[in-house]
Amino acid sequence: MSEKVRYSRSQKFRLSEKGAEAVRAYEVTIAEARTGHGRAEFEAARNAWGTPRGLTADDATFLVEFGLKGRTLKETAESLADCGTTPKQVKDAADRLLGLSMIEAVPGEVEVR
Repeated sequence: MSEKVRYSRSQKFRLSEKGAEAVRAYEVTIAEARTGHGRAEFEAARNAWGTPRGLTADDATFLVEFGLKGRTLKETAESLADCGTTPKQVKDAADRLLGLSMIEAVPGEVEVR
């Protein structure tokens, strides 16, 4: 049985190199999609960006929020609260992005349970 990794509330997360590449590619994708015609084309471009990386189109928002400097889950949730994002959605996204090596824990204390 695998151990569940739990992080302290003060644990910060940042983009990994793989995550930074994904953000750069997303920025290019969005810039190209702006020259298109309509929301459907924009959504198709976002999906085309995410699918080969195992990401959802909405994962771009989380990647941008974690950025290179690092943020806690609470800071990220507070930043995205106006978008209707819940702390649980942030936690779920962080778990998914960690599993895909898109973000990494900033070196510090890790609690294993």
